[in-house]
Amino acid sequence: MGRALRAGLLILCGCGATPREPTRDAGAVGAAEGLGFSGSIAWDDGARISEVELAPSRVPPGAMMTIRWTVADAGDGGSARVRVRTPRSVARQVVFPGGARPQPLTADPRDRASEPLAFTEGRHELALELPAPWHPETAIITLERDGATAREGPRLDDGAAVLAIAPVEARPTAVTAARARAITIDGALDEDVWQRPGHALGQSLDGEPYPGPDEAGEPTLVWFAWTEEALLVAGRLPDVDLWSEYSAQDDPLYRQEAFEVFVAGDNSGARYLEYQVSARGVTFDARFPRYRKGDEAWDSSFATAVALRGTVNDDRDRDVGWDVEVAIPWTELCQETAVPCPPRAGQSLRVNVFRLERPGRTGSLGLSLSPTRTPDFHAWANAAVLELAP
Repeated sequence: MGRALRAGLLILCGCGATPREPTRDAGAVGAAEGLGFSGSIAWDDGARISEVELAPSRVPPGAMMTIRWTVADAGDGGSARVRVRTPRSVARQVVFPGGARPQPLTADPRDRASEPLAFTEGRHELALELPAPWHPETAIITLERDGATAREGPRLDDGAAVLAIAPVEARPTAVTAARARAITIDGALDEDVWQRPGHALGQSLDGEPYPGPDEAGEPTLVWFAWTEEALLVAGRLPDVDLWSEYSAQDDPLYRQEAFEVFVAGDNSGARYLEYQVSARGVTFDARFPRYRKGDEAWDSSFATAVALRGTVNDDRDRDVGWDVEVAIPWTELCQETAVPCPPRAGQSLRVNVFRLERPGRTGSLGLSLSPTRTPDFHAWANAAVLELAP
């Protein structure tokens, strides 16, 4: 097993190294090209896997990929599963075990496993779907066997063999706004349109889930809907300490805790609007004719309301969270952005939703609907695509 494969796996698992082109040797994976392991993987029962191939070289989220491999000396074989794993779950394993025991594998809801396969000798081929959304830059393809453990070649501490690394094509989160009748903007998410599954906000830079699968707590969820008059956004924000010291319109809510909505007609970074709400119901709004060239003196006609599950600024209790509803008039969107009017079913626009949270009133946490991939909430290249449903 060559040094190049080891380096490539650690880089793509997000372990903090600086990405670089690995040196090629006899056992290397061409990670940048999405190739499979070119050496031989041995199992403790004598079976071997070789000639691993992966196509295409870069996989879009939601698309199919094909993995091929050859099995020799399978004996009775038994059954196996091929699994698509996130770098986050793989990073919790030790690819080359030795020394201290690694952390146990934590299930990641994005991981996917094939149906059981017969582990028999010969050439095998399997089509796998990469889930969508999928924001990690890579997907790790592993094969695990019932009653057998990989002992030579790239492997995880749970006994699975690492067959390949698939580079993933960056795609923004795609969401849908449900058609709705007029609703009351009161912060109570009791209308039917808010009973659908919500979209979880992930970490703003890379889209990783927050909280993660091994952490306590509930995710922050958002919903979208629309009427002929307005674009509607709702959020449910778990929070054990409701806190905001700002009390006046256009106070800098972003310096403490806030729910933010950005809307534009495209992802050019020009002509977009920003709306913010705090748990106290205080609002901030600004229009941006150009990227980051904002007009904070501009006043929106948007409506918003919050419903608290706790008390704001009381550190003697433990809160549950807060809900928020926002209604943005189409007339405003069409005047200040490239969004066309009147709105129609099938129409798309670009949006992003952010949550600013200060754990312990001192820490800093940023969550987003679609990751910015750069430390800038005004970045539009990967902003979510919102489609208006019939």
